[in-house]
Amino acid sequence: MKKLLLTILIMVAALLIASCSKLKDELVQPQNVSVHGEGTFDKNSANFHGLLVKNSLNKLNDCSQCHAGDFSGGLTEVSCSSSECHLGIGVHVEGIVDTNSANFHGKYISNRNWDFSLCKPCHGNDYSGGIASPTCNNCHLYKGGPENCTTCHGNKNSNAPPRDLSGNYSNTSRGVGAHQVHLKGNMEGKVLLCGDCHNVPGSVSTPGHTDPDLRAEVLMSSNPLAVLKTNDPSTSEYDSNLPLFTPNPVYDLANLTCSNTYCHGYFKNGNLTNAPVWNNPATSECGSCHGNGSNPLPKTSADGGTHPNVQNCSLCHAGVIDANLKFVNASKHIDGKLNLFGKDIKY
Repeated sequence: MKKLLLTILIMVAALLIASCSKLKDELVQPQNVSVHGEGTFDKNSANFHGLLVKNSLNKLNDCSQCHAGDFSGGLTEVSCSSSECHLGIGVHVEGIVDTNSANFHGKYISNRNWDFSLCKPCHGNDYSGGIASPTCNNCHLYKGGPENCTTCHGNKNSNAPPRDLSGNYSNTSRGVGAHQVHLKGNMEGKVLLCGDCHNVPGSVSTPGHTDPDLRAEVLMSSNPLAVLKTNDPSTSEYDSNLPLFTPNPVYDLANLTCSNTYCHGYFKNGNLTNAPVWNNPATSECGSCHGNGSNPLPKTSADGGTHPNVQNCSLCHAGVIDANLKFVNASKHIDGKLNLFGKDIKY
């Protein structure tokens, strides 16, 4: 019995010694733990932790003392970025507002498929600052703040590239290409809208908008101009010796070509096989849709067409083009009508 008691006493003493040694170890002492008082998770409380961070001189640095620099838990082993708290808080590290840094917040959101819901818990649904954080709208000046189209593509004058999603500005880049040629007036033809070729999302979070492949779907079959039929029997210019020309628009994602569209030659007297390359302006020169690069004359009877063999376009189409092949009114070019002696007719 005495041996048993002695054994127990020795074991207890050993445990006490071990415990004391732990207490003697040097631990990093957090400088500010007053945030963890009553009301720390209550948004209506003066002690709400978000308000304390907002009003602190050190901001999130106070949090990182205990929860680690990336807020994954640190000494507390309690992460700030759990599913019930701040999923996007990990972005708040050095370089967050430096566009050249790997830690730039724009790159952080991009790598998470543009999930802006990561920002809203702290910055508010309208990004005006919410309860605890500064506003995002001092930098993101346009309607919708960070969710404005131009945050990711385009510029202050246009939602469409340039700039593309990868930051490219050249029209030889896949993401830029011929956007502005299609969208701006007084360039090549009738002004198009984004919705003429794309499904325009209602918001950044619309399903299908931010696909992982970052490719915009090109859906021209719903564009009335792209599928416009010519040589219709009901038109004054109908020729019974020619078929009804019915475009079937195709955009080849691999080769970046647009083919079988009224816009690029699939019409009576046009170049039916023309397939311009989206990011190669040389493939869309005058003469590529009708005629050729040296002479834009549409198909004459010698080529199986009906156009008269007249070389001066302005003689019949002065409302569109002048004698030097310069546009007088580009909006009447590629608009679905034939401008003949000042009148727009269907053909």
